[in-house]
Amino acid sequence: MDMQNYREAFASLRPQIDADTEKYRKADTIIRVVDTDGKPVPGAVISVRQDSHEFNFGCNCLKLGEMGLDNERYEQALAKLFNLVTTTFCLSVIEPTPGEWRFAEGSREIFRRPPPDRVVKFAHKYGLRLKGQPLLAGSWFPEWAKNFTNDEVRALYSDYFKRVAERYGHVFDIFDLVNEAFCHKKFPLYTEDCEYVDWAFREAQAMFPAHVDLELNEATAINCGEPAARYYNLASRLLQKNLRLNSIGFQYHLFNEHQSRAHIAGTKMPLEEIFNTYHRFSGLDVPLYISEVTIPSKYADHSRAQGEAIQAEIAETLYRLWFSIPKMRGIIYWNLADGVQWKTEGDCLGCLCDENLYEKPSYQALYQLIHREWKTTAVVESDVDGQASLRGFKGGYTGKVTVNDVETPFAFDLSDTSEAVKVVV
Repeated sequence: MDMQNYREAFASLRPQIDADTEKYRKADTIIRVVDTDGKPVPGAVISVRQDSHEFNFGCNCLKLGEMGLDNERYEQALAKLFNLVTTTFCLSVIEPTPGEWRFAEGSREIFRRPPPDRVVKFAHKYGLRLKGQPLLAGSWFPEWAKNFTNDEVRALYSDYFKRVAERYGHVFDIFDLVNEAFCHKKFPLYTEDCEYVDWAFREAQAMFPAHVDLELNEATAINCGEPAARYYNLASRLLQKNLRLNSIGFQYHLFNEHQSRAHIAGTKMPLEEIFNTYHRFSGLDVPLYISEVTIPSKYADHSRAQGEAIQAEIAETLYRLWFSIPKMRGIIYWNLADGVQWKTEGDCLGCLCDENLYEKPSYQALYQLIHREWKTTAVVESDVDGQASLRGFKGGYTGKVTVNDVETPFAFDLSDTSEAVKVVV
């Protein structure tokens, strides 16, 4: 497969990508070293290391508890690479029959639909952030409610939003409130203008704590080029109505070899077009997320190793682009390990680990970006005023100040709103 044109397209964007990464993903602070009398300490050696990212790097954990003897390896592979996990809250699988709520551990098992309590326990074990998706999706409308009137459908979802907010609003950071609004025309509330989206945000916004992002998420086909204008207009409408649209999600699934080849050739979601689309949406001044990502590693005329190398190169290219976008706040890869997924979703071998949970080159490429290139370590020395400047990637840091062979540990968060860090030695 000829990747040359793809590489050239990325190379033409690379200068701005690198400049925007430096501008938007990093922040500055001053570290002030003083003695117990508050006097500046010059010549102190200050060592810092970034331990966590402000940016969200995530993956779904939909096979949590389904991996048999490999469950612990599955958990560790997620926690090693990511700081966020997402799970489904589709109503049809959370309440598969009227009154059968599958929130708690011990609920009926459904493939790739772990009970949310299990996911919360896992996330707390490893210190991971949590996202739920989606609360309302036309494709996951319960079959048992198909004869409901529109008023009954609204009442059903209003009750569901309230239940989820009360049970999980204190532990989840993000919920996809509405997913794929334009795609599912058989959903009872669907109209061409998707007015039910406005209703959902209006209904849910007072139910969830302020720290929870309520997200609008949309399918891959709507997220680029001319179709994206409709999505942009919907998001703009919600904002103009002062509805609580906290973030905007973009799926990026290449579910088969044909779609991947089209992306490489520049005929499906080409790099320049998606770059411009995300920059346009950044103008809405709302956080953006790449909410679901699939990149194939299976090609009929390539060996498995060759296909995995192509997957790794595309993954690294896209993550660099996405990470640079001004309002981007997170990227969520979809399935972690190859094997059976939803319908034919697993056929393209589009995961970061193989079916035995061994890391593929794509996993390793993302690890090098997230935990090597995009994390800051530094050693600086305080000046005559006891101060040292630091610029690094946004996130949580630990450090130590060494004066006369005596080490003083400290910790701080680096963000756009960071104040000077004072260390008393």
